[in-house]
Amino acid sequence: MAYPFPRFANTPQTPQYIQGIESPSTNIPRGPKARSSLSQKRFVALLFFVIAILLWLIDPFSRPSNETDRIPFSHDDIDDYLVHFEGHQDCGVTSPSLYTPPTRPPHHDKTNPLPYCGNRATLLEALSGGGRHGFDTPFFPAGCHYRWYTTAEICMILDRFDAVVFIGDSMLQNVYSAFNMLLRENVALGGLKQWNLKDGEHSSCHCDNQIMRPECSGQSITSSAEVREHDGGSGHRSPYYCDRTPHIFLPISGSVDSSSLHSAFTNILSASPDSYKPVPVIHSLSLSTSLSWPLATASMDEWLSLADASARNVPFLWVGPTAAGHLKPPGLILSQGNNALWHYTVEMAKEARAREVDALGMYNLTLQASSWDGSGYRMRVGLVQAMMASYQLAVEVGVHLSIGKAA
Repeated sequence: MAYPFPRFANTPQTPQYIQGIESPSTNIPRGPKARSSLSQKRFVALLFFVIAILLWLIDPFSRPSNETDRIPFSHDDIDDYLVHFEGHQDCGVTSPSLYTPPTRPPHHDKTNPLPYCGNRATLLEALSGGGRHGFDTPFFPAGCHYRWYTTAEICMILDRFDAVVFIGDSMLQNVYSAFNMLLRENVALGGLKQWNLKDGEHSSCHCDNQIMRPECSGQSITSSAEVREHDGGSGHRSPYYCDRTPHIFLPISGSVDSSSLHSAFTNILSASPDSYKPVPVIHSLSLSTSLSWPLATASMDEWLSLADASARNVPFLWVGPTAAGHLKPPGLILSQGNNALWHYTVEMAKEARAREVDALGMYNLTLQASSWDGSGYRMRVGLVQAMMASYQLAVEVGVHLSIGKAA
């Protein structure tokens, strides 16, 4: 079963006479020509005033903070966000099978916004506490909705950051792989280093096999730099839709982690030390620690300390574990079953909040989803998780998401 995720009056002033400056009353022009000149001056002054007001209205920096952000959301109805992705038909993946947007009731006032989550607190509660209305049906958040972005919109969100860092075990690797599929618009092989695949592996590792088969998942992309460096030449290419903001996955299995991973992380943070842009970190640990709370909290403290030492703006998001699938081996039910996973989810969310870190639960998302081995989930789940992460990134930089016209 799914669980609810804890949840003055202005006084007119008389002009004063200042020594050395004539009083207005002693310097009033006389005669018709003077009156005409005065009218022209008033007209010019009024014209400048009107232009100044127009410029103030146009200037985005002068708008109140509660106005809509300038990211151009898709206001038109989109039947399938993935229809133009490579492998769309072969993999049988459509966005309606993953995501159902909120709809307006009949006779609803179209000027009112749709119920999209507008801040981090409501978003995290909605995504962590939602559920499915049937096995493998689209996930529905609780209370308010998240948005499925086009690739162009994800790119504009990423432009607000200097880099994005994923730190975690195999569960988060699958999320990062799906994140690459979205940015490369390729669900067939978009999560893999396809330039490393041997003969025959392009077909045997496509679609869900990217993450299901160990020989395929071993070729998962771990950084945007890899794609930039190798995805070229005369062979089949699958470039990023945008490649302005670097992103990387740092594989960990507990604490303390290797110095090479620490160096990679600090190098990212020190790349632009004077930049005002944040470097968000998406952090997760679960089955690789045997659901050990002390190991997971030690890892959290370890990476938070490195981030604090950089003096950069490094917001963290803790991502909880997925639920146990029905194919979980009987010998692991006690240690890795849903009871253990749920308690780990709740306790780690408390530890994250105690450190002022946001926590996103994945338990309810995966409770009624297909798993091939009781622990790992198919590409469909990864794509939804990657889109949730994108929405969280948008909220992190203050993109105003509650105002939307998409039906």
